[in-house]
Amino acid sequence: MISIAGRPVLSDGNTGRESSGALTVVELYTSQGCSSCPPADAFLRDLSDRPDVLALSFHVDYWNTDEWQDPFSHKSFSLRQQAYREALNTDYVYTPQMVVGGSYAVPGGQRPSINEAIEQAASEQSSFLTLAIGRIANERIRVSVPSKRGDHSGTVYAAVYNSQSFTRVRGGENRGRTLSNINVVKRLVALAPYTGKAQSFTFSLSDLDALPSDGVAVFIQADKVGRILSAASIVPRAIPSAQVTLSQAEQPMLR
Repeated sequence: MISIAGRPVLSDGNTGRESSGALTVVELYTSQGCSSCPPADAFLRDLSDRPDVLALSFHVDYWNTDEWQDPFSHKSFSLRQQAYREALNTDYVYTPQMVVGGSYAVPGGQRPSINEAIEQAASEQSSFLTLAIGRIANERIRVSVPSKRGDHSGTVYAAVYNSQSFTRVRGGENRGRTLSNINVVKRLVALAPYTGKAQSFTFSLSDLDALPSDGVAVFIQADKVGRILSAASIVPRAIPSAQVTLSQAEQPMLR
């Protein structure tokens, strides 16, 4: 699968079937220790099939107990959700919660409200800001960020994710269940600051400690956890290499 914000391209490898439209990022904050989360995990799977949505699953660590430690959980994801609580002025953090486009926080089980939030976020997304991502030789990824007029302050992020996983839960509220999780974020890395100026840079899978089978999503987010301006994703092993000559100025900008 190749996705380029503004023109996401989906191919099944046989028919070359494609579709286009803007990508809206949906972040699900979830935990394998939460019995209310599996229905939201299933909904995120449905959303991941949409050509206009980039669905990502962030597993928080505050559900972890001696009975069960979510293997995908990370403190940084809990802190990111907490930052959204403050930015979006919600009363508290909880699971399951979906954050749509960096602008709307909705309980993960409220499908109509989430679909409405996706439509609203898509209507607010700038059609003049198209982030592009592609693979070049030797497992390197190239990202091109366009310029945008006005005063802009933000960050270009890369999220490394596992497309699908199955876990037999042996403790906690979901004890005895086999849980399926989609697009599970393994790590989130700040690649570079964004100031509205055009820039292009590259990084390798090893820079992100990513496996060849991992997906990589890149998105531009205003402020720390503000509105997401543009997004793209790539599954590196699915994309043929292109011969591209890179200048020194295009080398990775990892933070």
